[in-house]
Amino acid sequence: MILTKNLTIDEILGQIKDICQRNGVRHLYLFGSYAQGTQTETSDIDIVVQGVKDFDRLNEEIQNIPTLKTIDLFVYENCLNPYLREEIQSNAKQIY
Repeated sequence: MILTKNLTIDEILGQIKDICQRNGVRHLYLFGSYAQGTQTETSDIDIVVQGVKDFDRLNEEIQNIPTLKTIDLFVYENCLNPYLREEIQSNAKQIY
């Protein structure tokens, strides 16, 4: 059983960054409301990665972060939705 915590966005992003680096992700970006500073108490955290080799493993590790927030993970190379790609290109903030 995973206990959830009320982690700050910086704590969550730090854990995501560590997981991504361990899994060989080339680039990590934050987009959506947290990137724009318009998040609310119920906002999810939108993350996009580039250069991931094993998405399922990466996603499982990220989903196991003990947080009250929902984390949505996207692979940039697999984003076929033009509106989502535009959102990422326009508003994403690079974590590394």
